[in-house]
Amino acid sequence: MPDFLQDFLHQEIGSLRRDAPPRLHLAAFGKHPAWNDHMEDIGLDTLTLIEAKRYLYLEGISGQIDTGAWDRLPPVSPAETYNHWLLWHRTGECLLGRLVSSSDGKGRTRYPFVVMAHIIGVPVAVVLRDCFSALETITRAGRAAATVADTRHIIAQGRVTLAAALAASADAIPPLPPGLRPEIDHTGWTRILHVVESQLHGFAPSAPPHTGPGCALRLPAASPLPAPDLLWWTAFWLTQLDARFPVLHLAREGADWLDTIVGEPDSPHFLCLRADRTALPAVTDIPYALAPHSDRLATEIANGADASGIPVRGIFHLTPTRDHALALLSRAAPLREAARPAGLLAGLRRLLGG
Repeated sequence: MPDFLQDFLHQEIGSLRRDAPPRLHLAAFGKHPAWNDHMEDIGLDTLTLIEAKRYLYLEGISGQIDTGAWDRLPPVSPAETYNHWLLWHRTGECLLGRLVSSSDGKGRTRYPFVVMAHIIGVPVAVVLRDCFSALETITRAGRAAATVADTRHIIAQGRVTLAAALAASADAIPPLPPGLRPEIDHTGWTRILHVVESQLHGFAPSAPPHTGPGCALRLPAASPLPAPDLLWWTAFWLTQLDARFPVLHLAREGADWLDTIVGEPDSPHFLCLRADRTALPAVTDIPYALAPHSDRLATEIANGADASGIPVRGIFHLTPTRDHALALLSRAAPLREAARPAGLLAGLRRLLGG
């Protein structure tokens, strides 16, 4: 089994050359009426896509179903079970995915239909700007396809459409729309920063190599729309954590929260796909004993002069981090420059058998 922190979203070293064009892979899996059980995988041709299906679908969703964890939550209609966006990012690569409610040919509805793009060498702000709407169209058309052949054709054509959009893309300057920020007061920010410092210190830029489990947390939405919500929280985490660690965001259409998993996911983390805010509260709703320096940084964020609300620095930093974070979010050159050293080391480890 691959090493998550070494290999996930981190094996396309040759694609991070300064002059390399963007690369895109598009996959579909899950339940679809054209198949009588789980559909055959379409386009799972990178290790990251294969592993993403394992974490999300085979262990995450299936684990929640098999243990009955979701059955203990308030019921929802099958049509409303899945309506999520997924963004899984790491310096240099990301996954953008769409989960929608579906069924197999026998009418079983417990699993979603999933379309997921693995995108290499493109900043997250550009991915969300140029691929978000197209991926929604591809997913809805694929779900509505009547036959296996039609479904395959739609995914194949979708891959061409997304690749063409990325080939013509430019940097996203400025990366954030004016006024985009979550409505979180000073107390809410102190609670978020407390969780970052107490539970995510193993993912800090100054931390030794991380070997522990991942951490899941629910956060207030920055926007009622998933794309800007994903964008803002990606920018926030780029100011707080080492950008070389994978961070997964799951956003439900119409919800006032966003779920984030930092590091390697575990099956119970995916309770969030079904749990509402009563069953799984946001970290801003949970009182903590707060450290003075968390309080000071919370004040900077809540009352900062920057309209975006992106922190000037992170809880683990003494020096400003915002400009570097926004550059990684929106511009290809800094993104590739930051990713290349880690990718080179990982490649050397493979060559040496380490």
